[in-house]
Amino acid sequence: MRKRIILVFTILISCLLAGYFYWFFFLKNNTAPKKLAEEVAPSPAISNETPEVENISPAEIKTQADQPAEQATENKSTPTIKIQQVVPFLVQAPFGNWKEPDFQNACEEASMVMAMSWAEGEKTISPTEAQKRILAIIAFENKTFGYSTDTNAFDMEKVFQQYFKYKNILVKEDITLAEIKTEIQAGNLVIVPAFGRALKNPNFTAPGPIAHMLVIIGYDPITKEFITNDPGTRKGAGYHYNETLLFEAIWEYPSGKSDPPLPTPGKMQKAMLSVSK
Repeated sequence: MRKRIILVFTILISCLLAGYFYWFFFLKNNTAPKKLAEEVAPSPAISNETPEVENISPAEIKTQADQPAEQATENKSTPTIKIQQVVPFLVQAPFGNWKEPDFQNACEEASMVMAMSWAEGEKTISPTEAQKRILAIIAFENKTFGYSTDTNAFDMEKVFQQYFKYKNILVKEDITLAEIKTEIQAGNLVIVPAFGRALKNPNFTAPGPIAHMLVIIGYDPITKEFITNDPGTRKGAGYHYNETLLFEAIWEYPSGKSDPPLPTPGKMQKAMLSVSK
């Protein structure tokens, strides 16, 4: 009986030792690393290569803040559809009497007559009526200013205010191309002084006038041209000028009894007279 108890005790001890060695040498050393490998994600590979960068020249570098601002300004000022006001046209020498000094220099007076006719809703002006109105303005200028050969935008403003008693006008200096377009888009007329020869109008008697005045009555965004009533030619009704050519020709020439000296290219101050209803 004693031997049997010792045998059972010995077997029990052996089983416990076997179980301990199995856990220590097999389960502990194999299960734990496997579990750690499942819980920890592998680290991403680190590359020593330098990423490729697109080469951009300094001239092409432009901030995104500037570009939209420029586009917004241009889009706001440029008409998106063709605009052309219905403005009665008259030539500054209504009966072709170009050799007479009054009519040879009557582009300013003719431009004002056209603008006022538009403001008052007239559709046409007969040559007889056109000549009568031009001569009346010339008489007023000679009496008021002491000259009528050339009248700049500020003298014309006085004619509108004092002779026509009309106040819906605005003179602006140092103008931009966008400002002219803004006035046209607003439905106004724009009277601009110009160096006539720079307009390169084939209908002018060569070499063309020095000091000249014309009325911008519209704009064509497709061709990028201003539509004008140019009193310096009998073919001036609705005459189209390239926007850049016309703007570069704009010149705020001085008033006086005779034509001013030829302007210096690139140094011609810009001005305009806006007329609204």
